[in-house]
Amino acid sequence: MSKDFVYRWGIFPLWLLLTATLFFRSPIPIDETRYLSVAWEMWLRGDFLVPYLNGNTYSHKPPLLFWLMQAGWAIFGVNEWWPRLVGPLCALVNLLLVRKLAVKLWPEQTAVALMAPWILIATLLWTLFATSTMFDILQTCCVLLGMLGLLEASQGATLKGWFYAAVALGLGVLAKGPVIFLHLLPTAALVFVWARQDKVAGYRWFGCLLLAILMGAAIALAWAIPAAMAGGDEYADAILWHQTADRTVGTHIHARSVFWYLPFLPMFLFPWLIWPRFWSNLRGSPFFTDDGLRFCLVWLASTFIVFSLLPSKQIHYLIPMLPAFALLVARILTRAEKPQRLVLELLLPAAFGMLGMFLLLLPQVPSLAKLNWVRNVEMGWGLSVLAVGMALAVSAVYFKKLSVGTVSTALVVSIFAGFVFFFQYNGLAYNLGPAAARVKAFNERGTPCAFVGNYQGQLNFLGRLTQPLPVLAGDQVAVWAEQHADGFLITLEREKPEEAAYLQPHREYWLVFRSAGQAAQLKPL
Repeated sequence: MSKDFVYRWGIFPLWLLLTATLFFRSPIPIDETRYLSVAWEMWLRGDFLVPYLNGNTYSHKPPLLFWLMQAGWAIFGVNEWWPRLVGPLCALVNLLLVRKLAVKLWPEQTAVALMAPWILIATLLWTLFATSTMFDILQTCCVLLGMLGLLEASQGATLKGWFYAAVALGLGVLAKGPVIFLHLLPTAALVFVWARQDKVAGYRWFGCLLLAILMGAAIALAWAIPAAMAGGDEYADAILWHQTADRTVGTHIHARSVFWYLPFLPMFLFPWLIWPRFWSNLRGSPFFTDDGLRFCLVWLASTFIVFSLLPSKQIHYLIPMLPAFALLVARILTRAEKPQRLVLELLLPAAFGMLGMFLLLLPQVPSLAKLNWVRNVEMGWGLSVLAVGMALAVSAVYFKKLSVGTVSTALVVSIFAGFVFFFQYNGLAYNLGPAAARVKAFNERGTPCAFVGNYQGQLNFLGRLTQPLPVLAGDQVAVWAEQHADGFLITLEREKPEEAAYLQPHREYWLVFRSAGQAAQLKPL
């Protein structure tokens, strides 16, 4: 079996292994359960314009992810497995598009195209979110399509390239809002840094870019305008302003320092950033003469700078820039390898081993031991990662070096083990199925129940609730309890109560069901 065959097709078993982690966990509250509930309520209403959550319009996200979920339900019927498979399928598209991009960037370097998906699938931040029911991997598909369009346009395929760019912008807005422009426009504007001057005429390039922006906006507005009209004034104001420019620039949600991302970079880009061979090959890399390397560097650096300057920051916001990193690493690692001392090859296995030791000792770390999930960690997780590190070390010694395929497989196997053990130890805290089943049973018996505090719709899809769950503020509880003496109240509380009709851990809190007669004991967050 040739090396090319392994790198061409071996990526699919790795993707299947990542996808198999879905069998070991339920939808994670609060984000995944919330998005499933939005899709479910749209389905119940037969309203595919305006997203709803627990009876109210949901303006925080556009509908593309919800449409993809409903498309599967239209074919297979309502189920849980299809919407959870949307994320991994988008991840597979990421891998295929990054290979396509590598072919466009380095048509004569076939090894880069074969290697790039292996780098991406084992870049830790991407790997952790590859199976999530969230928007970032879907958004990355749009970014990759847009970057492919920019390359096509810069290499002479003008109509095809700008069509790709326009579609990417439109779908990107429908996937996660106008943030797609922040991913694509800086690279497009810096075309003279990465493209050959004789192939790009300035006035023509920027004229076509403007047309692509207008076409992309038209695609998005084809949904936004009818949705704004159907959803009412408040919803229209939210999707056309507050959830776009206002939230991007003036938000206090997740507001953090301009340098907040920097300390996380070694973790985001593990294991490639600590591999000595990457740094060895990086020396003397032809950034000034290699158009592809400059393209990746402009894409990577501009995205990181723009998102560092924005006030709102979450680690998954940077996922769409990771293909640029994967392409750059793949190109650098396919250069003529410089001989490495064995001790340097063993640094990466040592890092895996240290991570395994850290997981073994995690419950004894004073600053972390107070967390519920840390207290539940047992030895299996750490031992499995330690075993991966030992296998890497044996491979390095036997073959005198590590291959990209070996390192990628080690990372994916470690993440697979991490998902299995984490949810084995903490499953009920991240599985709201039992609580949702109780609410569904209440509804079927006609027993009134209500949620006290900040409810994110996390029970609606899991319980297949067909009516919104009433939500109460603290000062409404006494009146509700008096009017519904046979009812139940649901709260999230910090401390485990001494008595309750039903309770289960909910991440770092407790989800508590109490009868109306126990209303005075409520201690909602």
